[in-house]
Amino acid sequence: MGSATYNWQSERTTVKDRIAFLFNNEILSDVHFMVGKGSQRRRIPAHKFVLSVGSAVFDAMFNGGIATQSDEVELPDVEPSAFLALLRFLYTDVKQIGSVTVMTTLYSAKNYAVPLLEKECFDLLRNKQGYDNSYNLFSQ
Repeated sequence: MGSATYNWQSERTTVKDRIAFLFNNEILSDVHFMVGKGSQRRRIPAHKFVLSVGSAVFDAMFNGGIATQSDEVELPDVEPSAFLALLRFLYTDVKQIGSVTVMTTLYSAKNYAVPLLEKECFDLLRNKQGYDNSYNLFSQ
């Protein structure tokens, strides 16, 4: 075990800090997502427990009656930046959504049943574009 990861827990004084450290980190990861297509495709490490705690869809995916046994999950229809925004929220409660990625993040939040992030995306759209336009975008 390398010195960079040895005793990483002691430097983080709260559970929140320790979980946040695991975001997009290979340490203790037990699943990888192959996200996106072509040159945008990325392999993203994650932790089934953290995802299951934050999303009923991930909980069903990993722990339900038809749970996947694979340690690698293909998500070609998801933008890597949107998926990372979703994971960042599940690991840290941080809502980091850019105006460029708000629609793809909204799509991910809806698909993985993360209503707080979905609401944040919708609020951002409403504030940036006016309620009528955001409703039209949301319905698409």
